[in-house]
Amino acid sequence: MTSVLDTTAFSAAMREDSSIVDFLRSRRPGEIATVPPVVAEIEYGIQRIDPGSRKRSLLEAARDRLLTQIRLLAWTPESSRRFGFVKAALESAGELIDDFDIAIAAIAMAYGAEVVTASLPHFRRVTGLMSRHWSGQEGRGSP
Repeated sequence: MTSVLDTTAFSAAMREDSSIVDFLRSRRPGEIATVPPVVAEIEYGIQRIDPGSRKRSLLEAARDRLLTQIRLLAWTPESSRRFGFVKAALESAGELIDDFDIAIAAIAMAYGAEVVTASLPHFRRVTGLMSRHWSGQEGRGSP
């Protein structure tokens, strides 16, 4: 199964957090991916740092290194359909989450993938979405 890194997981991988490094090493090549909204959020964070700073250069290098090692799943028409469905369902239940998190979930669902995150409470609101923390805690959105 493909595991989609959300922004919290991607950031942890960029920092080479030992628990996510262990998680990534436990997967076969091609099983780890991310999605365009995550790349956008990472880019936003990097752009907020002073140009030319050592910190920015290190983060840019870590981002680029990680993006060469994992797949980037495309936002497809099916992803858009799922986005609309998920957002409407969450709104109706009074449990909205950030649009980027909905987009991450929708793209993952379109590919039959799980989301790897530190934000399990948010992603567990999405019906039918498989999610997990990279340290092992798993969950599925309410039926």
